[in-house]
Amino acid sequence: MEHCYWLTISSKNTRLIYQKLSINRVKIGSEINIDEYVEQDEVILKKYCLYLKREHPNLIFKVNKKDTRLKGITLTNDTTVQTNFNGTINNNVGKVTQILGTRYKQKKLRKGFNAIIYKDKKNQIKLFIIYKHDKIKKVEIYKK
Repeated sequence: MEHCYWLTISSKNTRLIYQKLSINRVKIGSEINIDEYVEQDEVILKKYCLYLKREHPNLIFKVNKKDTRLKGITLTNDTTVQTNFNGTINNNVGKVTQILGTRYKQKKLRKGFNAIIYKDKKNQIKLFIIYKHDKIKKVEIYKK
């Protein structure tokens, strides 16, 4: 599991945290080698393509068609995929807030689900974590 020793910075520099968030060692904004991924062609988007790896079908990558830069990552149902902020599926959501802090918005969703949302307005990065009974069910990181 990746650790976040660099996340112990002051609250003035929290935007640096969001740029370094990773799921399965992949960060938003990085370029990916699309030859290593399977395209999800049943979903058609104007500016983006969706990809996954065969070994992790519940880890979806949203990639800009122009430059293969990663614009979004969504993780569901795969407890083997690690993050560098304790956002693993079925992990306790409190472990995320221990690392990333309490500067987030909380939302109540339907059917007993809740969400915590961390935003970096300057870099337009958002971390969205959906949980139920304190267990993480979905993690999304995306950039506008």
